[in-house]
Amino acid sequence: MKRALSSMVLSLLGFVIVGSAHSQVGAPPEEQKYFRIPHKYHIYFEMTGALPSSPGVFNDYWNSAFQFGAGGGVTVLPWLDVRANFTYASWDNNSTESKSKIGFVGVADVEGGLITTLTMSGSARFVAVPNSRTNPFAEMAVGYFTTTAEDISIENVLQNSMEDTSGMMIAPSIGIQYALADSWSAYAMYRYVMCMGDFAPGNLLLPPGGGAPVEGENQIFQNIGVGIMLRF
Repeated sequence: MKRALSSMVLSLLGFVIVGSAHSQVGAPPEEQKYFRIPHKYHIYFEMTGALPSSPGVFNDYWNSAFQFGAGGGVTVLPWLDVRANFTYASWDNNSTESKSKIGFVGVADVEGGLITTLTMSGSARFVAVPNSRTNPFAEMAVGYFTTTAEDISIENVLQNSMEDTSGMMIAPSIGIQYALADSWSAYAMYRYVMCMGDFAPGNLLLPPGGGAPVEGENQIFQNIGVGIMLRF
């Protein structure tokens, strides 16, 4: 289901990008003109889907989530924005699938397991055609992340925990933005987020009686969504 959702949203994003670019062909010059240069600063808010990718247990036993993002930036050059960013996402554990992974066959429910990731980063957004109303962009973010997890428990049977992890994150992205007015723009984007640390959600799914601890690895998830930006 998550793979189907990812493919469907990626296809929709591609359709929006191609359709927006096509709509600009043959448009009158006054419709294409976008007075970007006079706007020095901007703030933005975005809402994206957060699709878990790696490690495999993160992809298989946690549901996709919504991620909230906000930040601001400054236009350094007509084709370059430098930004400060904050994001928040929480993934619910799929308790039904996890019960099978843990190997518990009783009637008690699997509870907990919420994984939360916060990121703080700086980024550079490169705008392809600064004076065009419809504008493809590429962005690279580098910063810091912290990931925490609630214990997973089955009443009177087990309580598994995962150590918090934090460290460096990188997040390349691509997208397209469209000027709604002189000051307002909307954009659609795809982002690949790699959080480099000892992320071990498999420790939350150990069987009753314990087991060998799972070795941590990088946390990877993908964002697909939209945002709105105010320039001033």
